[in-house]
This record gives sequence, C-alpha cells and structure tokens, in this order.
Amino acid sequence: MPGVNDRRISERIAVALRAQYRSHGVVVDGVVADLSRTGMFLRTDAAEALGTRGLIEVDLPGSSEPLRLDADVVRIADGEGRGLGLRFSEVGVQARRPLANLMMHWAHASAP
Repeated sequence: MPGVNDRRISERIAVALRAQYRSHGVVVDGVVADLSRTGMFLRTDAAEALGTRGLIEVDLPGSSEPLRLDADVVRIADGEGRGLGLRFSEVGVQARRPLANLMMHWAHASAP
C-alpha cells in the first residue's frame, strides 16, 4: 500500500500516560503519546542515544504498580514532537496482560 510505513507492524493507539525511562543511572520523565504491542513514543525534552537499552515504567490508571517493560531507543525526534521512540525488547509474561488491557481501554475510549 502506498504511504504505509513498512517498519510499523503493530497498530498504534493514542494515549496520554505519565512514564519514566531509566537507563544507566539516567531517569527521563515524559508522557507516552502512542502505544502498540511492540513499542511506544515517549514525549520528553531529554535525549538518549540510539540503541540505548533501559526500563520504561508507565503509570497505569487505577493501579498502584506501574507497567514495567525493557525497551530500546530506536528513534529520536526533535522539534515540536520531541521525544523517544522505544521498542520493547521483550514483553514478559507479567506485563502482557496489563499491556493488552491498557491498549483495549484506550482503543475503546478513543473509538467514535
């Protein structure tokens, strides 16, 4: 299909969730702008190097425990849409259900 980004294999859902990315002693605060089963975009003014591996902790509505996922920085965006494109390195068993539930909640909430 013309105009389709071949690198994206998962549907992205627009969200607005507070999160922290931690890597090598650096803590980056931001807001998750979109989410898929394979990654997310974290709006933040902080910068990390491409390929950096870290831990992303996403605040889940109604939960005292954040969603924790290992992720690699795969894109750095500057300008108005500044932030980090993160690809999950592996979604463990304990994270699969909360991630799926979160995506279903936001997909349902944004449906017309």
